[in-house]
Amino acid sequence: MNWHVIISGLIVVVLKVVGMTLFLLYFSQIFGLSNDSFTPTRSYGTVCPKDWDFHQGRCFFLSTFESSWSNSRDDCAMKGSTLAIVDTLEKLKYLQDIAGTEKYFIGLLLQPSEKRWQWRWINNSVFNGNSRENLTPGTA
Repeated sequence: MNWHVIISGLIVVVLKVVGMTLFLLYFSQIFGLSNDSFTPTRSYGTVCPKDWDFHQGRCFFLSTFESSWSNSRDDCAMKGSTLAIVDTLEKLKYLQDIAGTEKYFIGLLLQPSEKRWQWRWINNSVFNGNSRENLTPGTA
């Protein structure tokens, strides 16, 4: 078997892959184009839209406009997202930290259930209470 031909071929393939990767990474700088609609994050494979915050593998957006809960939910849907589902202590703390004293809607709604009303998240999971003890420790 002609090993020097195989090794030469592998070297060419590796150089092409590295070259294409560098070209794609620096394309906008080379040609003066800007990609302002997305912001890279510290997590590989996750890119948040511009003006969104990244936390634990998720992107969060705090609107600067006042709106109703329904309009906020619809705005999230138009952005390919949902209102926040606060199901971990870490997510609660993070959202409290970035929201500060401002008030924002989350994905919780009161729905009729067998013989009574029940709080549910927009993914239809049941809200387990209003205290920190009922939230799951750990990541989402």
